[in-house]
Amino acid sequence: MTKRVSIVIPSFNQAAYLPACVDRCLFQTWPDLEIIIVDGGSTDGTQVWLETLEDDVRTRTVEPVSHVDEAGNIVREKQLVFPQNRVLKILCFDHDIGATRTYNEGFRKATGDYVTYIVGDDLPHPHMIEELAAALETTGADFVYSDMDLVDDDGRILRQIRLPDYSFEESLMPWFRLGVSHLYLREWHEKAGLMDEKNYRSANDYDHYLRFAMAGARFYHLNRILYSVRHHGENRKTGQHTGERYNNLLRESVACAIRAREWFEKQ
Repeated sequence: MTKRVSIVIPSFNQAAYLPACVDRCLFQTWPDLEIIIVDGGSTDGTQVWLETLEDDVRTRTVEPVSHVDEAGNIVREKQLVFPQNRVLKILCFDHDIGATRTYNEGFRKATGDYVTYIVGDDLPHPHMIEELAAALETTGADFVYSDMDLVDDDGRILRQIRLPDYSFEESLMPWFRLGVSHLYLREWHEKAGLMDEKNYRSANDYDHYLRFAMAGARFYHLNRILYSVRHHGENRKTGQHTGERYNNLLRESVACAIRAREWFEKQ
């Protein structure tokens, strides 16, 4: 039986990018998907769009050309645009709840055997979930991560992000080198807890997966480009890369790197 995958999409003031991200999740090739969108208090119209999303997914149709009939007439046939075998959950908050709580609100709603998050302005490639899930099942790993493209707002590739094969020393001690294209067993939320809302407002994934590793999770690097990370240029004003949030991300990441080294030295 195909295992369910839960995709958490955290969003904060990403109205220009979220629809494309959601489409890329809905059209993943993996059959059993639970998509959980959590808006942490956007003020840019995101929540207005989210109010119409469920109905749009259920009812939007197109009428492409089907064939030419025997009389030479072009025949069009109506069909639904979106896959209908998706579980869609939407949570919206009326104030800024912070990035870490936004992720956790989604994780708490997840019911899948496997789970990941996909940031609201990024673009997962069509086979991302399928290939990562296959790697989990064939390698016996608890956590699989892949390489990524860095793309601009026009979809041009700025560079490719090639990550190292996993070792604690190479992937977590120098810096966070697991990226954001990943999939893991949801049971690790019980084994290592959710993201740390008290101490990590920005480098929440670094801390989270560092705790997975310290608790004995097995990691595997899939040497495939399966995800595009958006870069909006030097004037980027979304998510973790706005002003003080980005500076805090750097500070918290430094703290995680130091913690990883101290833990490793004691083993």
